[in-house]
Amino acid sequence: MTAGKPLDLRLLPAALTSWAAALAAVHLPWQHALYLGWALLGAGALATLGAWLLHRLSTAAAPLHILLCCVLAGAVAFQAGTEAREHHSSGWVSAVAGDAPVLVTLRVSAQPEVLSTPGFDGQTRIAAAATVETAVLSGEDRPRPLAAPVVIIQDSAAEPPGLPSAEPAGQPSGGTAGEHAGQPEGRPSAESRVGALSLVTGHRYQGLVKLSPTGPGQRETALVFPFGEPLQQLPADPRTEFTEVFNGLRSATAAASAPAVGDAPALLPGLILGDRTHQDEELSEAMRAAGLSHLTAVSGANCALVMGALIGLVRLLRAPRWTSVPVSLIGLVLFVLLVHPEPSVIRAGVMGSIAAVSLFAGRGRSAFALLCLCVLGLLVFDPFYAMEPAFQLSAAATAGIVVLGTRIRERLEGFLPMVLAAPLALAFSAQLFVTPVLLPLSASMSTYAIPANVLAAPFVPFITVPGTFAAVISTTLPWLAVPILWCCGWAAACLGLIGRVASGLPQATAPWPEGWLGWALVVLYVFAAVVLAWGLVERFRLWQVLLLAGMAGAVLALVLPVTALTPTRGLDQWQVALCDVGQGDMLVVRTQEAAGVIVDTGEDPLLADRCLEKLGVDTVEALLLTHEHRDHYGGTPGVLQDRDAGLVLHAGSADWDVGTEVESVAELPVDVPVHRPEAGETFEFLGGVQVRLTVWAAEAHHAEANDNSLVVFFEIVDPDLPAATVGSVEQPLRLLAMGDMEQEVAASLLRRVGAPEGVHLLKVSHHGASNGGTQVLEATRPTAALIGVGEENSYGHPSAEIIGTLEGLGAAVYRTDLHGMVVFTVDADGLEAEAVP
Repeated sequence: MTAGKPLDLRLLPAALTSWAAALAAVHLPWQHALYLGWALLGAGALATLGAWLLHRLSTAAAPLHILLCCVLAGAVAFQAGTEAREHHSSGWVSAVAGDAPVLVTLRVSAQPEVLSTPGFDGQTRIAAAATVETAVLSGEDRPRPLAAPVVIIQDSAAEPPGLPSAEPAGQPSGGTAGEHAGQPEGRPSAESRVGALSLVTGHRYQGLVKLSPTGPGQRETALVFPFGEPLQQLPADPRTEFTEVFNGLRSATAAASAPAVGDAPALLPGLILGDRTHQDEELSEAMRAAGLSHLTAVSGANCALVMGALIGLVRLLRAPRWTSVPVSLIGLVLFVLLVHPEPSVIRAGVMGSIAAVSLFAGRGRSAFALLCLCVLGLLVFDPFYAMEPAFQLSAAATAGIVVLGTRIRERLEGFLPMVLAAPLALAFSAQLFVTPVLLPLSASMSTYAIPANVLAAPFVPFITVPGTFAAVISTTLPWLAVPILWCCGWAAACLGLIGRVASGLPQATAPWPEGWLGWALVVLYVFAAVVLAWGLVERFRLWQVLLLAGMAGAVLALVLPVTALTPTRGLDQWQVALCDVGQGDMLVVRTQEAAGVIVDTGEDPLLADRCLEKLGVDTVEALLLTHEHRDHYGGTPGVLQDRDAGLVLHAGSADWDVGTEVESVAELPVDVPVHRPEAGETFEFLGGVQVRLTVWAAEAHHAEANDNSLVVFFEIVDPDLPAATVGSVEQPLRLLAMGDMEQEVAASLLRRVGAPEGVHLLKVSHHGASNGGTQVLEATRPTAALIGVGEENSYGHPSAEIIGTLEGLGAAVYRTDLHGMVVFTVDADGLEAEAVP
């Protein structure tokens, strides 16, 4: 948009109405979604009839807009209702709701991803979007044709039987965590993670599966888990062979990126093709905290740069102007096929084409109408786009580029060459519009996202454009692709450096206030963005500058207090902390100012270390590892690195060798005892806070590893507290940590030794799974229940039965998926809990 040329907003009401209809329709039963569609069409017909009766149809635009809004919104509702009806009428929904395994044939439709949460046995898992093409439903002998989108989850080491390895050509061989030299324990290397993938995009698989329903509003109709044996890979069909051409290009691109410098080998596949499987957790987290993770996922910006390069090439070759459109569109289609035409990539391609038309062709006014048209088309094609955060962010970013991109670019070209001005304009205008959408989704903001993106923007074109060319020739001319990607690697390494530096700055991710204050700040930000856009398009006036300065100061003061700019030692007052380590367990019981007893460490060393950094713990008086599942001990390196350790206690199955499985424990000094305790043993820590630890259970003979969990009972005393208050000498704060013990063994222990008395805090068994049972909950009747569980985990943890029982007992329930890290303090007023951002 430029001054004096207003945007074409005629399609905006229809786009917003259709978006609202899609949000409603995907949450409704299919019958109600169809009723909504009929109601919208009826409203449109009545509006048109009323305007005709008043003889205003030919002179007023409002009835036409109402008719357009109703028709398009009705079409969106019909599409959602029709698709849901097909799933019901085919019997698929009944099969998903049932308990019986189902024989399915499915095709993987998107790049598999390594999940951050392990399986029950600690095995790394992968997930991939897929489409069920046929299924043998209950009571039927023949497969029924379907088109049901699902997500398949299976162990990464599962190798499909019946065919050779399913790894794409060019991928490195599989391995396990820690096999590669220099790789930190507990964090799989990029090479091992890629090599372990047992599902390949475009391939078909068949086998028995268990189905788990998804929540309302999700495109995927079920979560699919192999039942018994891994799924069998089927022979390639023409579609698979076609996809393999692009799979080969992706694998060859990753291989050709290996000689690059710094973080480039891990980043280049993501920056060019959206393949993040080569990044380790540390690098991924650094890019996320810096607000740069969108660069390693195919977005509208990638597509815009590819189309912009093609448009520039056409102009450079002095080809007829009309050839720009077909050349850029053909290039975009090939790029989408190279990346894989999954829904998010199709969305990115559509949005990116609009951004390219606006920024590189200078069609800002018409581009907004095209943006609305594309939003309408995508919603009619698939109403579930309305629910996707990526779609919301993409629409907002594209709107920012369309509204402000051209104007910012024109101003920057006054002192910068176009090759730098255009990417800078793209980064700033997009970031400005996506932030108010991102804040409610993430509950935090990347403090340095805008400067990091501005710094990164000049490097992106030197990666995306030549890197895409190198990917295309990677199988036919590898000798040329390698040096091109090596050159691109310097720019990618700079992006990695920017991400690492920005993520290491104080308050890199600032917590966004919750409740009305958070929403008020979002409104304030939106208002400031509107004022800024107005000033950029027209001309800044004094009142606008003063208003923007005041708004910026208000947001900065509330979100980024001055005290956050200096490192802190840790939280001042806490006795017990429930750490947020994803789908895993980690508790910390404070013993001194900067020391504590740690019970389990989760799976991720980075998350475990981050929790102790927040708490200010630099001495581990005792480390308790309850059993051999990786979601309880995998984070141990992060706990022990750069911290003094006094004692290691563990239980688990009799054949679990802690020194072998947990390398960082084996590397401890010889004077640090590693001990398997027995039930009834006690350990005391008499620092500033007096802590007495009693082993309630530490068995090793059960077939199920969960039942061999170390179960411990803490009594915590602060001598400075008044008598008869919780945490005082007369009434210690009592904590029972159950590990993952399941209900049969727990019930047996209750019958033999009884439950500890006066439990205030209960670490619920097995992340709140139903197989933990309710006997311990009912026997202890805790004041508060602690559940370490991953957000939106695929296990369904915690179970509704466990939560219902706790609520019925009057216990306050604290979950890491809802509350994050939680600390508990005791003072003269009693026991208090506080969520820590």
